[in-house]
Order: sequence, then C-alpha cells, then structure tokens
Amino acid sequence: MIEIEQIKAAVHRAAGKNQKIAMFHFQVLKNADGLADVDPKGFCKELSVPETYAIEFRKMIALARLMKEQGTKIV
Repeated sequence: MIEIEQIKAAVHRAAGKNQKIAMFHFQVLKNADGLADVDPKGFCKELSVPETYAIEFRKMIALARLMKEQGTKIV
C-alpha cells in the first residue's frame, strides 16, 4: 500500500534543500508499481504540488516500466 502522506512529506522536506522535483521523481519511480493506476493530476493535488508535475509523474511511471522491461531493478 502506498502511503501518500509519506511521499508528500518527503517531497516537501526536499524543497528546503532545493531538491523538490528530484525527490518527486525518486518517490514516483520508487513507488511506480503502486502508483501505476493513480490519476497523475489527482496525485499532484494530494501532494500539494503544481499540476504541471503530472507530466513528470507520467514520465517516471513510463521510465519505471521501461526499466522493468530491461531487467533493471528499482529499489
């Protein structure tokens, strides 16, 4: 089960270090299996990040899928 609140907290903590988008990418990539059926815009709204991050969400889900197809494990 994906803990949206934990992802949200990690992303917002990273903002103080100028790493908000990097942490967003990391969290979506790391949790891609559990997020694959989640609406990107709704996810962004829940995280209180700009709706434009939905594009990044889709990219990370696609990257996770490609990595899995290529035999690369995401830890």
